[in-house]
Amino acid sequence: MGLTSGNANGTLATPSDYDDDWALALITDQRDVDIAGVVVTMGNGPLGPEMSVAQQTLDRLDVDVPLIAGAATWLPVVATLDSSGADLSATCVNDGVEFMANELRETEDLTIIATGPLTDVACLALVFPDEAANIAEIIALIGSAPDGLTYAGKPVRDFNYSMDPRALSVIVNETTIPFIAVTFEASSSTAVSTDVVGTLAADASPTAQYFGRASQAYAAWWASIFGPTKPVWDASAVWRFLHPEDFDCEPARFELKLGAPNQPTEDTHDWVVPDPTWDGRVEACMSYTDPSAIDRMNAAVLAAIRR
Repeated sequence: MGLTSGNANGTLATPSDYDDDWALALITDQRDVDIAGVVVTMGNGPLGPEMSVAQQTLDRLDVDVPLIAGAATWLPVVATLDSSGADLSATCVNDGVEFMANELRETEDLTIIATGPLTDVACLALVFPDEAANIAEIIALIGSAPDGLTYAGKPVRDFNYSMDPRALSVIVNETTIPFIAVTFEASSSTAVSTDVVGTLAADASPTAQYFGRASQAYAAWWASIFGPTKPVWDASAVWRFLHPEDFDCEPARFELKLGAPNQPTEDTHDWVVPDPTWDGRVEACMSYTDPSAIDRMNAAVLAAIRR
């Protein structure tokens, strides 16, 4: 979760992006969505501060759903073995993974919306394959392009992949779970003015004030580098769950090159390649259907924050 100081699991001094907290506001504002729980994974910051922020956010939104701690660190790039050669993959299990496994024993119709690194979902697949097979689909904010990623003319990385490259490989290469990638191409098209956080900070709604004031540090940092507009990336994954009709999606394949977590280089990549010859288990949403779909999503996000 964002709204913390320290980024990339605490390895960067910049503020954490606020988009996942805004996405949490969006999903919890849907009266007809049954939320089984929220599992927090390291990424925007270290797990402890993220859990604190997630609880504050749910409290501000007056939402009572289970909040469970997930992974505090990424998966090793290769499976870890002990001195006798035994696989130690089960050591990735944490409260969040156990929670998902228990929920999936009770129902076969759960969708996982992954707005951060896929560490806990991959751990679930490695250690509890029978339960993971009950996942209806995974909708993840992930996926870059062979020609690299840029925003406002500056190079950027696929953050969720780079924080745990192996996790995506486990899911798309070692399971048969339906997987929907809401790619950078789609999510980066949802830009709103960074000035909106100042408007929220001055809003009459105490909830809007909370989100606005807590988001100002990152908005200022972003504007100083990338300019006056910023996408609300994670909300796109939520919106794909709520309104699949607003996206152009097609069968795709992943071309993955694994590397050290949180060490973005050209040699570590997760290229999404639309390919109609593939069976459709892996699907890529490369764009919104039209600008009005983006406007509807952004309006819904701000309405959820101002509730």
